[in-house]
Amino acid sequence: MKYLIIAVLSCAMFSNVSYSAENTCQIIVRFENYAAQSHQNEDLTWHGLDVDFAKALLDEAGCEYRFVSVPWGRSLKMLENGEVDLMLSVSKTAQRMRFAYFIGPQKQENIVFAMNAERSYSINTVSSLFELDAPIAIQRGAYYGSKFEKRFIEEQDTDERFIYVPDNQLKLDLLRHGRISGFLEEKYNIVYQVQNNPDFMKVTISPFVINSEPVYFAFSKTSVSKLQIKKFEKAFLNIKKSGKLAVILKKYNLE
Repeated sequence: MKYLIIAVLSCAMFSNVSYSAENTCQIIVRFENYAAQSHQNEDLTWHGLDVDFAKALLDEAGCEYRFVSVPWGRSLKMLENGEVDLMLSVSKTAQRMRFAYFIGPQKQENIVFAMNAERSYSINTVSSLFELDAPIAIQRGAYYGSKFEKRFIEEQDTDERFIYVPDNQLKLDLLRHGRISGFLEEKYNIVYQVQNNPDFMKVTISPFVINSEPVYFAFSKTSVSKLQIKKFEKAFLNIKKSGKLAVILKKYNLE
């Protein structure tokens, strides 16, 4: 009888530990100190559009969270490996769906061509990007739409027409020194930077939209369980239904 009681207590304790581990919600969120989406103040606090989105979702789900600064070039691999649990404003592709759960959509993303206002180009098709007299800065692993990807695969001289950069600041430096014709970026980021950052004073945007499609919350399949994903899906529906998502978009003039 004594052994039976011990066995029952052991099973109960193991069950409670397993339940507690499965329901512990501590999420590492990747941001980059750039533009209106996410920026870090001198006191090391984070603010911005994606920061507000992350807080709204994770608070609704009852999770603790920690924000880390990681350049885009390394962030997708870290998400795949489970070194970060969550990224925001991520395009859903077949390749990324192998290692990430997608919840959303979060908002609509518009990719445009940013260039020096004193050396502007006429861009009216995706193919126009492959006919410029100076290379374009892009970020490795970034998604610029199916039309761009198809044309990029067909191109024979991509090394001459495109330069991979690890972060956003380098794109601006290359443009300022005339090393590139321009760079591809989310429109809202450029509009915000032109209005708020003196370094972007001479940057202008081509009116042609290279790609427009929704972006999502992306959770790592390595570090986030399916049970947690169900919790996040429910939380997303709640903040959407309650109007919290709409309030965030309105705050940043993205209704």
